[in-house]
Amino acid sequence: MSRPLSRYAQALAVFSHCALLIALLHSSQTGIGIIAALLLLAPLPGLLRGREYTYSWACMLIAFYCAMWLAEGYADPQSKLRAFVIAGIAALDFVSLVLFVRLRGRERLAQKAASAAASH
Repeated sequence: MSRPLSRYAQALAVFSHCALLIALLHSSQTGIGIIAALLLLAPLPGLLRGREYTYSWACMLIAFYCAMWLAEGYADPQSKLRAFVIAGIAALDFVSLVLFVRLRGRERLAQKAASAAASH
């Protein structure tokens, strides 16, 4: 049996989330920057376990990071490339989180339909 698509989305989400965490820790030079990076550790256990609720609220958290780094890129021309790369990683993280939730929901509906059809 093939692996469900949500597993690939989960792997992409965990990978991009860890990449964002590492990029933020690497580029942070202030205490506030390090604290902002360490906030990304909060959803990591739920992401690893595949909890849909964690993926849902992590989307809201990641949207803030994406917006923050896009604003940084436009505000500071000297750090434009670095800021836009980090914003791109955050955008990939956001998209993969949403994709996981959507695919998992579709798989769950398909399983319910299959079990309902089998019981009749």
